[in-house]
Amino acid sequence: MFRWRSFTVLVIVFFIPAILFGCEREEARPEKTHGVVNDTFIAARTGERYIEVCDGENWSDLLIKGVNIGTSLPGRWYTEFPADRELYRAWLEQIAEMNANTVRIYTLLDPAFYSVFAEYNADPEHEPLYLVQEIWPHDEVPDLNLHDDEYREAYMDEIEIVIDALHGSADIPARPYRAYGNYSADVSPYLLGVLIGRELEPDEVEATDEKNPEKDGHDGDYVRAEPGRASPTETWIAEMCDHALAYSQAEYGWQYPVGFVSWPTLDPLDHKTEYEEDGTPGYNVRETVDPNIFESGPKSEAGFFGAYHIYPNYPDFMNNEPAFAEYADEEGVFRYKGYLKKFMDVHPSYPALVAEFGISTSLNTAHLSPDGLHHGGLDETDQGEMTVRMMRSIVDEGYAGGIIFEWSDEWAKKTWNTESFMVPWERQVLWQNAMCPEQNYGLLAVEPEERSPEQLYATWHESETEEAFRAPQGHSASFGKIKSLETGADEAFLYLALELDSGTDQVSDSPPWEELGLAVGIDTGTADTGALSLSLEGLPELPGGVEFMLHIASPEKADLLTVPSYNRGEFNFYPQRYPEEEFTRIETLVNRERITPDSRVFEAQYSDESKLEYGPFDPGEPGYNSLAHWYVEEETGRIVVRLPWMLLNVSDPSERRLLRDHGDYTEHPARDELSTAQTEGFSFYAATYSRENEAAPGPENRPEVIDFEPRRGKEYITPSPYRWPGWEEPQYRFRLKDSYDIIAGYFGELD
Repeated sequence: MFRWRSFTVLVIVFFIPAILFGCEREEARPEKTHGVVNDTFIAARTGERYIEVCDGENWSDLLIKGVNIGTSLPGRWYTEFPADRELYRAWLEQIAEMNANTVRIYTLLDPAFYSVFAEYNADPEHEPLYLVQEIWPHDEVPDLNLHDDEYREAYMDEIEIVIDALHGSADIPARPYRAYGNYSADVSPYLLGVLIGRELEPDEVEATDEKNPEKDGHDGDYVRAEPGRASPTETWIAEMCDHALAYSQAEYGWQYPVGFVSWPTLDPLDHKTEYEEDGTPGYNVRETVDPNIFESGPKSEAGFFGAYHIYPNYPDFMNNEPAFAEYADEEGVFRYKGYLKKFMDVHPSYPALVAEFGISTSLNTAHLSPDGLHHGGLDETDQGEMTVRMMRSIVDEGYAGGIIFEWSDEWAKKTWNTESFMVPWERQVLWQNAMCPEQNYGLLAVEPEERSPEQLYATWHESETEEAFRAPQGHSASFGKIKSLETGADEAFLYLALELDSGTDQVSDSPPWEELGLAVGIDTGTADTGALSLSLEGLPELPGGVEFMLHIASPEKADLLTVPSYNRGEFNFYPQRYPEEEFTRIETLVNRERITPDSRVFEAQYSDESKLEYGPFDPGEPGYNSLAHWYVEEETGRIVVRLPWMLLNVSDPSERRLLRDHGDYTEHPARDELSTAQTEGFSFYAATYSRENEAAPGPENRPEVIDFEPRRGKEYITPSPYRWPGWEEPQYRFRLKDSYDIIAGYFGELD
C-alpha cells in the first residue's frame, strides 16, 4: 500500500546563488519561491490530493488550472521547435490572462521558451506561472520492449539532459528530432512537476511484460514499484521516475514531484462493455498500469503523482458503461463525471492530475458521445462551456486539477479517421484540415491568414445575358438569374460566392428560399468521370462530368453530395462516369458496433458529412458560427460557401492533389497508401430551380430549371477550370476562440 511520508521539518527561506554547472547561467532566480527540507531544495511537493507550493515561508495547496502547449506551427513538424521569444511571451501573457496558473509542455523546447518563462516569472507584477515538464521517450520502441538496453539508456540520458536544461546548466549540441542549444535560464523554482513517459499503447505493455518476466518491481530511493507485484512495464516506469529524482538530487540538491503519464485504456477498472462477444477483452481493456503499485521511496521529499489523459468521448467504455450514466451534474446525466468518480475510488492517496482534457472545434467528428461532448463537430462556444463543465467535475471529484488540451491548434496532427486521406503525409503540415479533430483542439485558433474579398476571390464566371434562362410564372424575367460566380482558396477551404438576381430592383439580404433552390456541380478535373446531369427539368447535359453536387434549398437544408464511386464514406476513391444523375450522401463511421458477452448491442454510429451548416464564418461577423459552411451576405445578398478540402477528397491542396485510387478498400487505408493525382483545376456548373416541388433534385424528382451558368443561349459552355495557386509556405494568423473568455471567467472564479 502507499505510505505517505509526512513533512515535519522547518521550512527555511533562502536564496540560492547562481552555481555554474558547465555553461553560462542567467541571473539568479527570485527569492521566496522555494524552501529547504532535509537539506533538499524544493519548490513544490505532493499532499494527499493536491500539489503544494512554497512562498518561502508557507506551504499551500495549489489547484492546477492549466493548459498544454504544443509548438508545431503551420508548415512545421513537432520537432521543429520555434526559437521565437516574442511568440512565447505573447502566449504566456494570454495564458495568464485566462487566469490559468500552470503550463505543461511535452518535451524539451528551444532555450528561448525557458528564457522567456524565467523572465516572465521574475516580474513581480505577474502572478507565477508554474511548469509541468514532460520528458518524452522516443516513439519507436525496439520490439515494443521498453526494457531494451539501448532504448532504456537513451531515455535515461534524455532525462539527465532535460533536468540539466531545467536548471539552466546545459549546452546541448545539435541533434536530430530533439531541441538543443544553450540553456542558461533556471526554471526550477517554478517547476511543479516532472512527467516521465507518455501514453503507452496496450501492445507496448503486453510486449514489455512478456519479454521481461524477471522485472517485477523496483525498490528505489525516490520511487518504488512494489517488489514481487509490479509488472515489467510498471517496473520500467518506477525506474525512470526514480532515476530522474536521483540525478536531480545528486547534481543540484533539488527535488520536485515526479509523475507518470497514463490514460483510461490502461486503468485498473474492469469495463465489461469493452469485452468482445466471445468474452475476450478488447484492445482498450487488455492491459493495465496500476497506480496502486507506485509509492514514494524513503529519500523522497517532493513526492509522487499520476497524470492522466481523460476525455469524454474515447474509449467507448467512457459512454457505454451503465454505471457511469448514474452520475449527473447540474446540467443532467454526465458520464464523464461518473468515470472520474469511479477512477478516483480506486486511486491511491497521492495526487491524480487530469493532465489532458478538452473539446475540438473541427467541422467533423471522430467519435460521438451520448452526452454531446463529441470528438469534434462542436463550435467555439461549446468548447468553452463543455471544458468548464468537465473542469467543474474534475474539481468536485477531488483531482489535483486539470490541464486543458490544448493552447493552440496544430496542423501537424492527425486523427484515426483523417490520417489516410492526407496524402502525401510529409506535406500535411502545409494545410489545415478543418475536418480533423486533433488539429483543432486549441483555445487559440491557428488559421489561414485573413484575406479581403479582393485578395481571396477571383471572378471565375460572369453572365453575359441579362435574363434568366426560363422565368417562372408570376416572376420577372430576371428572377433567379445567376449573375456571377467567384471562387477562392486558402490553406483550409475552397470558397464559392454566387450572386443571384431576386427579380427586384433592390439588393435582397437573402434569396427567396421558399421559391427557389440552388445546385452547383463540381468537376474536380478528371476526364471522363462524374455525372452529366444535375436532375433538373430543362437543364442541358453538362459538358464535363461532376463528382460533387452542392445543393442549397434553405438555411436548414444544404448538402454536398458525391457520386457513389467517389464516396469516401464507402472507401471509394476513383470516380466513374454516370450518364444520369446519381449522388449519394457522405456518411462516415465514427463509433464501431460493439456486442458485449451478455449480448448487449451498441450500434454503429455515423457522421453525416454531407450536411452543411448555415451561419457567418467570419469571426468578425455578428452571429459567427465556427462550424458554418455557408451564409448569405447581408449587404450584398451573395451566397458565400466554404468547403473544407478533405470533404472534396483533396489530399493536398498546396499541390492541387486529389485522391485517385482504384483499390478495393473496406477499411481505412494505411498512411500514404492511397494513390493521388494532380488536378489542373476545378470547374463549376451552377443552376437555380423552382421550389414548386419541395424535394431535392433526384431521379424521381426533377424540379424545373430557372437559370444555369456558364451558358451561351440554351447550352452550357465549357469553362476554363479554376486553378488555385499552390504554396510551399502557408500564411496563417492567431485568433483567440470564443471559448477563451468563457474559460477565463470560470478560472477567475475558481480557487
